[in-house]
Amino acid sequence: MGIEYMRDRLGAPIQWEARLRRYSYCEPWESLAAADEKSLFAISFLTSILSEYAYVPVLSNDLIAFLEGKISSRYARIADRVSYELPDVERIGDAIAYTLCQALVDQAALQIDYLDSKGEKSSRVILPAHLINYGGKWYCIARDSLSLELRTFAVSRIETAKEVLSPRPELVLPTKEEIETHLSFSYGIFKGEPIGRATLRFTGGAARAVRNQEWPREQRIQETWAPDGSLVVDLSLPVHDWTEILGRALRCGANCEVLAPNEFRKRWISEVRRMAELTQNNPTKVTY
Repeated sequence: MGIEYMRDRLGAPIQWEARLRRYSYCEPWESLAAADEKSLFAISFLTSILSEYAYVPVLSNDLIAFLEGKISSRYARIADRVSYELPDVERIGDAIAYTLCQALVDQAALQIDYLDSKGEKSSRVILPAHLINYGGKWYCIARDSLSLELRTFAVSRIETAKEVLSPRPELVLPTKEEIETHLSFSYGIFKGEPIGRATLRFTGGAARAVRNQEWPREQRIQETWAPDGSLVVDLSLPVHDWTEILGRALRCGANCEVLAPNEFRKRWISEVRRMAELTQNNPTKVTY
């Protein structure tokens, strides 16, 4: 690696010492730990991600400063010109997130006040085992003192959390296999035992997006062309939850048609008709 590259591209604090007729560092420099350009690009993206609090629930200004110190101004431009926007992201309190992370590290139980989806509040002791961000929302998989079973808690509904010094002895951490089993039957249209196989037809911008998206290995994609020359993509994949994939189909509007199975197509048609009825019953714009 040339002196000019290290100094001009990587920002190395190198100077020429005429008396000794050599180059030397004028201050400590450790950036060679990530000296290749791909690493510098990656650090730039990480710096940008960390600046968006919702993606990393426990924010460390020291870590951001450390990463920024690893890249020269040339590569820092990337972090300044890259941003992340996720419309459905859910923000959680930093105090709750920090307490949950501490509990995971210390394998400690927590006393929490929790508000369920019905608005009912309860107080219980949980033993956090896993955090998952699914669809922009944070969830905590934990052993619950009320049932001693694994439960999923929406982190945004945890109102208070504090460590419990003497939890019930039977409140034990689940094994890795238990956690994976719980997750596989809790999240995603690709998780758990499939209840059927859906086939959807995408056109327009949705077709291009589906073609470029990563799907599970069980998916099948068939590309054809409409008479007007536009791309048509038929996607077939195993489904664990009709409700979730129905939401994905409706999100694409007229650029997605549900083809199969018949029961799923009927649900899609019913929902489209319900939306059409809204426009028929309220033809004028509603003002607030």
